[in-house]
Amino acid sequence: MELKEFFLDEDIKKQLGYIIRETRKMNFNECKNTTLIEHNPYTKENFCENNCICHYHTLTKLENDVIKEDAIYHTLLKKLDIYYQVNQKEHEAHMKFIDEIIEKVLHASEYIDDDLILNIKKEIMHVYFHNDIIAEMYIFLIKLIIKLHLIENVDFESIMKLEKFIDFYNGVTKGLVNQCLGIYYLNKLETEKAKKYFIDAKEIYQEFNVDKGLISPYLIAVYVHTNDYYHSVPLCTEMEVYYKNTNNYKRLMHVYNYLSEYYFLINAHTVAKDYFDKAIKIIDNDETLERFKYPLFYNWAFRCFKDNLYIEALEDFITAYHHCKINSNKLQTINMILIIMTKLKYNSDQIEEFYNEGKKYIEYSNEANKNIFKYFRFKIEKNRYYRKFAYEKIIPKLTDDRSKNEILLFFYEDLYK
Repeated sequence: MELKEFFLDEDIKKQLGYIIRETRKMNFNECKNTTLIEHNPYTKENFCENNCICHYHTLTKLENDVIKEDAIYHTLLKKLDIYYQVNQKEHEAHMKFIDEIIEKVLHASEYIDDDLILNIKKEIMHVYFHNDIIAEMYIFLIKLIIKLHLIENVDFESIMKLEKFIDFYNGVTKGLVNQCLGIYYLNKLETEKAKKYFIDAKEIYQEFNVDKGLISPYLIAVYVHTNDYYHSVPLCTEMEVYYKNTNNYKRLMHVYNYLSEYYFLINAHTVAKDYFDKAIKIIDNDETLERFKYPLFYNWAFRCFKDNLYIEALEDFITAYHHCKINSNKLQTINMILIIMTKLKYNSDQIEEFYNEGKKYIEYSNEANKNIFKYFRFKIEKNRYYRKFAYEKIIPKLTDDRSKNEILLFFYEDLYK
């Protein structure tokens, strides 16, 4: 591409300098494992072509502040195969479009509006600002938050890139970056990281008067996952009122689920069941929420299991399984069904029925769930190795996870009965 030396104001230069620095560093790290450092094209000296483009001290200043020469920015961007080849009017038009999209994304995220998100996805599907790397960075963020909203796979490399560029973004958009990273790590159950990002997002959203209904449910989720009921219950109570006032019944469904968990924990089972039924009723009245039935039934079933309510737990695990759309979750659910059927002394034909169903999903599961499933295979095949297998492969893992104490107890009971 033949470069045009478009005028760059100071704000644009700061943004481009940030992009050049982080992209060069990422490329340097990709090359360092296969290339000797003196031949790595992304060292400062080599990137500057031994002072042919500029002195490496100039590059340092460009990457951390600004320099006068517009041409150097354009030349270094081209070396990274990225471009800012637009005039100020074109760039402003791109950013106006992005601001409008982000406003829609924030609304869709708060109200779990799948139709709006899908419309946004369709609208930007073929939007590529190849000649405006600044605008393209915002499109990259929007596509990530859409994937997380729709519970689609987000690759770790994209998350790493977003973390490196977190300070590139500003204003409300930086809040969206923190929210995006928080959701990713919450899904991975890395709750400390998730909490940090959600709190940062909350502070940014407060500064820019973004509704508290957007970030609060994620903070509640973190508090619940870490058993921090001191913070989660008051926030749930506050948001129950807020979501009723704003007619945000989809988010109200999440609040009811969390309150159900809390009241179950303190043995107020009738109140807990009432909140659970309210959450399910909201889903029944809106088919776009159908995907939430699996986690709600699974979590309710697990609470019943931990409280020795095995018949109810089994019924709800089976219901959860029938609503499960994600293959990686199916074996975990079947394992719980097999555990409870064994405890309730179901006959071998009934147990084998679910065991055979589970064989379809082995390839999608993690090692821990595969091992529990193998335990049942050994038992069904009357292979005595099942005892040694439990001691070597299953019990050590469960011993390190306090949330799985009841499952651990099952294996001890089953091995010594």
